[in-house]
Amino acid sequence: MMPYGTAAEAEAALGRSMTWAEALWFRYSAGMPDLWLTWHVSLVYLVLYVLVPLPVMVLQKLAPGYALRHKLQPGVPEPSPVSTYVEYIRDSRGVTLAALGPFPLIYSIAFKLFGVRTGLPLPSVWETATHLVVYSLVEDYTSYWLHRFLHTRWGYEKIHRVHHEKTAPSGFAAAYATGTELSLYLTTLFLGPAIVPSHVTTHWLLFSIRIMEAFDTHSGYHFPFSLARFIPFYGGAEFHDYHHYAGEKTRSNFSSVFTFCDYIYGTNKGYMYHKRSLAD
Repeated sequence: MMPYGTAAEAEAALGRSMTWAEALWFRYSAGMPDLWLTWHVSLVYLVLYVLVPLPVMVLQKLAPGYALRHKLQPGVPEPSPVSTYVEYIRDSRGVTLAALGPFPLIYSIAFKLFGVRTGLPLPSVWETATHLVVYSLVEDYTSYWLHRFLHTRWGYEKIHRVHHEKTAPSGFAAAYATGTELSLYLTTLFLGPAIVPSHVTTHWLLFSIRIMEAFDTHSGYHFPFSLARFIPFYGGAEFHDYHHYAGEKTRSNFSSVFTFCDYIYGTNKGYMYHKRSLAD
């Protein structure tokens, strides 16, 4: 909750006029408790996990032939998009309850400890972009090593095995995991703001990008317009789909977003051999 009763008081504290974005933020959040503001990340999760899968679902329904041409494992039957969506919503009940229940409280406490801001001023575009780059690199590096741990015998059997039940994943498989695994990956999202505190809106944006990326890498499709074709070192669905295809014994493609860790540590060799065998 902001310590200003009016917009004039806020501008006096800033020493300047508010930007249009800051004025909008002030009207929206000035009287809102910080707990409610941090709970918004759960709202982001719920909205995106309903909306993000829809474009691929529509493409599967309206242009199945086109979608099939770009399916990474075309030999695996594709269930009905509607039935898959219903199954996904049913299987996500536990995650949804966690998002509505304890997670917002933990998130709020963590942000208080990290010094994440909720008031004015809002971060500049440059500050937001810089923080997003730092957060993405920190999260990507730590999640790489977490993923490698989850492929040890103990980590796989006790935690990660459920996620690999989907050998030819769709976007819905992004959240198909145990609560323990999802909680471990969430901690990697907290590390960036813990190192370099930012505004809460920056973390909402990071969380949104990460959810959309998780759906993309698990989509099972590599379209001509897929982001992996345009963003350097972004693995996308083609890179991560091989990890699910290879299954439990794979020692390849552990990166979550960017592929540089797999290149640096040599854990992309199985994938590169697989690509060469397909090209021959």
